[in-house]
Amino acid sequence: VIEGDRRFELVVRFLPQYRQDETTIGQIQVSSPEGVGIPLKQLATIVRQTGAFMIYRENHERYIPIMFSIRDRDLVSTIQEAQRHLQDRITLPEGYHLEWAGQYDQLVKEQQRLMIVVPLTMVLILFLLYLTFGSFRYAFIVLATVPFAMIGGVLSLVLTHTPFSISAAVGFISTLGIAILGGVLIVSSIRELEQNGIPLKEAILSGAELQMRPVLMATLGAALGLVPAALASGIGSEAQKPLARVVVGGMLTATFLILFVVPILYQLTSQYSKRRSRPQPDSKEQEHINQNTTHSSEHP
Repeated sequence: VIEGDRRFELVVRFLPQYRQDETTIGQIQVSSPEGVGIPLKQLATIVRQTGAFMIYRENHERYIPIMFSIRDRDLVSTIQEAQRHLQDRITLPEGYHLEWAGQYDQLVKEQQRLMIVVPLTMVLILFLLYLTFGSFRYAFIVLATVPFAMIGGVLSLVLTHTPFSISAAVGFISTLGIAILGGVLIVSSIRELEQNGIPLKEAILSGAELQMRPVLMATLGAALGLVPAALASGIGSEAQKPLARVVVGGMLTATFLILFVVPILYQLTSQYSKRRSRPQPDSKEQEHINQNTTHSSEHP
């Protein structure tokens, strides 16, 4: 029933005396196109049988919902095991099919979106790092922090027996962003000191030392802030815990590995770049150097 902007659900039922059994139901009058009342028993066969008390429809199709909850197991492995059992034991009649909906369907769709979003995000981050430093070498040094954050996040899920979910995926993305920020701080500081004429090793040590406090504040601040959510057990904690545990674990490993690995990678790439940029003598010059070396060895 529609009254103005409001809608009211209305259920119409016969009085109890008209629906007590098959006989009384069969006496219900159905109007014909000519307006003549015809008993329902002349139009249909009325039988008593077990059936659904409510009919569900979706996309113009009738369906029967079967709902269940999962405890102490992850969603994906549970559904996959159920699919294997049903495939081996149940043969559906013609016209029937099974659909796995609910949280599992949402998880599958979100995973498909993440397969597109995450690579595009990494490419965009690489492009922004290139614009910041003007060199792919520095950009790849910063991106080297990504595996360290991933290691901590994966270990936190494994050690706490937390299943992977969309919340955990969001936690990984957040962790990568914070880890990349720490790498940018260290690389920028070392690069600035090196451009000011400070020797490479001294610039690396000084740059890492100068950015140690900002990196610790950024990473450990994010980790410590999510510790209560990682340990929560109340209502709604199932959605918070995967994200919080991934961030806490990722930040704990990324913090210390970034402070050590990024300076080492900076030194290795700088030495390799200097060796490649060093001019190589041509063949005639090299032959002249060899002859001079031979003469000097014959006449000490």
